[in-house]
Amino acid sequence: MLISIAIDFRLADVATRERFHLSEERLTQLYRTARSEVVTEVALIATCNRTELYAWIDSDDMKVVERAVLSLARRWMRTRADADDLLHIATRRYGDNAARHVVRIASGLESQVLGDGEILGQLRAAYKGATRGQAAGPVLHRLFETALRAGKRVHTETSLSAGRHSIGAEAAVTAAQRLGDLQNARCVVVGAGTTGTRAAKQLHKLGAGDVVILNRTFDKAHELAHYIGGRAAPMDAIHIEAAMADVVIVATSSDIPLVIGPALARARADCAASGYALLLMDLSVPRNIDPRAADQLGVTLIDLDTLHQPLLEAEDTRRDAIPVAAHICEDEIYQFKQWLAAMPARDAIKPLREALEGVARREVAYAAGDAEVAERTASRIVAKLLAGPMAALRRTVQRGEPLDAQAMMLLEMFAPSATPMTRAPRTSRPAASTTREVSSVGARGTPRTAPTRELPFALSTE
Repeated sequence: MLISIAIDFRLADVATRERFHLSEERLTQLYRTARSEVVTEVALIATCNRTELYAWIDSDDMKVVERAVLSLARRWMRTRADADDLLHIATRRYGDNAARHVVRIASGLESQVLGDGEILGQLRAAYKGATRGQAAGPVLHRLFETALRAGKRVHTETSLSAGRHSIGAEAAVTAAQRLGDLQNARCVVVGAGTTGTRAAKQLHKLGAGDVVILNRTFDKAHELAHYIGGRAAPMDAIHIEAAMADVVIVATSSDIPLVIGPALARARADCAASGYALLLMDLSVPRNIDPRAADQLGVTLIDLDTLHQPLLEAEDTRRDAIPVAAHICEDEIYQFKQWLAAMPARDAIKPLREALEGVARREVAYAAGDAEVAERTASRIVAKLLAGPMAALRRTVQRGEPLDAQAMMLLEMFAPSATPMTRAPRTSRPAASTTREVSSVGARGTPRTAPTRELPFALSTE
């Protein structure tokens, strides 16, 4: 069963979200320790507005699933008390609901900024991270590919992403509204990632003539500054640059505050800027601006929670695209469910496919004298030969019937070297009775029917 454990901006403020944020080191550790015989795949999405853990549980039994959820929460938070706090706040989703949610995230339908243009890149980065950590398997690979495809379709086929559609761009607009005119304002952007880049570009579009870029990698700051006609500054000058600025937008992935209240106060005093108006905008989770900075005279601090209402007001122009975007999501989810439902058929036919490909590969290689040609040709031949049997096995799965008899018949007819079935181990289990809403997408995509025998084949990873 596919599950998710989610903390997002709708139910948790920024202070709560940063408590459950995972550093790169802890995420690496999570990927290394979270998997088990039951939890076979894991991937975590972390953005400024959400942290969500997705996992494939190799069971439909809700008691097993709940134990797995508790284990994942403890791996996430390290202690039982913190894990209990997480599960008390988090939203849990199962099966279809979990799949639908990640697809809608990729499409921008679940973002704080409707149609958020940054979320697709963040989702892609999360997917690559899970792949590098060897935590994602065939189901999550397929799920993320589906979500990314849906996001691209929504972006190109609808107007959901029309106009300003990122936290960085909206922050720049809010700064312009509060200052009235950016032409004579000094603007500092800390962070040259996706959000910081969008903020800097939007400030430039709005007429800001003095934009300073700071980034951990100076070359990247210099590149962005050159693009918008601004200048780059080293990160260790952050308090001096902030003290001399009219607006500071901070958007980095740092786990600790970068703008410290007392240090900023000293820098403002040294620059004779104490008491002057300064707008600080923190777009990071965890927060990168020390809340004590707002205690100074003339300083206004805006974080993601404060920015939420203006963002909601900017969504009106994109709301008309929601039905079409939602339809695209449902179409992609349907395709994912079809793929998931066919997993038992692919598992059952895998030994036959391998046997036939072996024969075809040897024969073609003998005739053509080219191993590479033989590999490609054998795969095409076998795919055409097995199209009919695969369709028959899919129909068997859809009817909720066991695959044993048909699969063994095919194997005995076409792969005489295969070992006859001599045992009857477990396969899909009936779903446990529960009052909670649980989707029809279950472990290995099997319909919830009476228990059947498992074929003595290794499960496919296709």
